[in-house]
Amino acid sequence: HNIFKIFKIFKKILRNDNIGGILIEFAFSIPILILLMFFALDHYRFYELRSKIKASTYLAASMLQQVTNLRSEKNLTINDLRRITATSCMNLFHTNAAYEPWPFGIYFSLDLYWAKRIGDDRYIFQHPWAQTTSGMSPNTIRKSGNISATTYTDTYTEAQIKAIHRDLVCEKNNEERVLVTCCYRKADGYDKKKLGLYILEPKSHNKMNRAGTVFMYELVITPKPGLFPVVN
Repeated sequence: HNIFKIFKIFKKILRNDNIGGILIEFAFSIPILILLMFFALDHYRFYELRSKIKASTYLAASMLQQVTNLRSEKNLTINDLRRITATSCMNLFHTNAAYEPWPFGIYFSLDLYWAKRIGDDRYIFQHPWAQTTSGMSPNTIRKSGNISATTYTDTYTEAQIKAIHRDLVCEKNNEERVLVTCCYRKADGYDKKKLGLYILEPKSHNKMNRAGTVFMYELVITPKPGLFPVVN
């Protein structure tokens, strides 16, 4: 009975001479409305991913400052940095999604750069950590590349430090600064739809020699005394 009433209503509407034009306009407007909806959703997702990588950077910096508070030995260790890497990305990767096979199509990367001015145009420099969420779990995160946490150099000039990041340049002797860099990088099988993106494509760049980076945030802090250099 209700179906019959609906049919009668549509029959009356179709008698209107303008209904054909209205239906044509409606048919053309639907795809545009759908595109606008996806565009708006993509913009929100972009903002969300940028906010999450920024939050991860601040979280990593905070943990760097606090993780050795209850220890007599204040120097950070490789294991400390491994745990910080695993924890700071959990605002996006709530489970093991940060690890292989990377179901979101991206993985997390954390880099640290420490500089200490020890004289005019003379710096101690260490790049103790350059790591992604490699492996199958937090316990399998390993330090990447040939970077040695027990080796650093005092032969860096101010120009070399500035080339890494201008905010690492210190104003006085014995001042220390740390650059904390977090980013998301493309994994094998990357597809923007896995990130909830349908129209917009994240711009990929190779800043700081991190290939396939799609979102990045940098933060320079003054570390507590004794945290650096990092030891094994």
